[in-house]
Amino acid sequence: MSATVVPTRAGGASRLLLAAALAGLAGLLSAVEADTRAVEAQLARLLVGAIAAGRAMASGSVVYFGIGTPEVIGLSITTMCSTTVLVVPLVLLAVAVIGITRARPARVGLGLAVGIAIAVACNLVRFGSAAWAYSAYGRDGFDLVHRYIGSLFVIAGFIAAILLLLRISLRDPRRHRASADPLDRTRMPSARRAETAPPDQWAPRALLPADPSGPLRRDRRRPGTRPGRKDHR
Repeated sequence: MSATVVPTRAGGASRLLLAAALAGLAGLLSAVEADTRAVEAQLARLLVGAIAAGRAMASGSVVYFGIGTPEVIGLSITTMCSTTVLVVPLVLLAVAVIGITRARPARVGLGLAVGIAIAVACNLVRFGSAAWAYSAYGRDGFDLVHRYIGSLFVIAGFIAAILLLLRISLRDPRRHRASADPLDRTRMPSARRAETAPPDQWAPRALLPADPSGPLRRDRRRPGTRPGRKDHR
């Protein structure tokens, strides 16, 4: 009894500690949100400098681009535009998956990492495309990309991040490998099994060559005769 109960309690305790750690991470990201926006501005500077006019630099949570041109523009990353509002819900979703399912913690961590990477990438693409639109089409282009096209793109990326997080976390690779095992002959179709069997085991009897030296046998019964014997009448 103790050999089966102790691992269960240990596994439950480890899952509880992991869920608590992720919940603490979500709270920490919310508390240091200003510092997170500053880091995000440094990442956005690399993309903005590559596609927008002029050079780009970051100061705090503001990305300046167009440096070296007649007009320098500052792109401010606000709280509602930061990646924190996307990452924190993903972390809390991972906490819920660990708490209410039996998903393996390693797969939950992998799904969370993939989801966070997608969310960050989509938000950086929105910043870069908004800066490019301002350089190419002015204020109207910036408003169109930032408020509508960019927002829809980020929402689609956030939904994809949620779906991938759930799919990776809840998928059982052992069950998938068992169902896809090509060597499992019990799951092989009957035609496939017939093709792989030796010819002398599945070939019809009628196709086998007859022995010419064998006794003459009649194919139908006649009154007064026995099958397999000559008719002496």
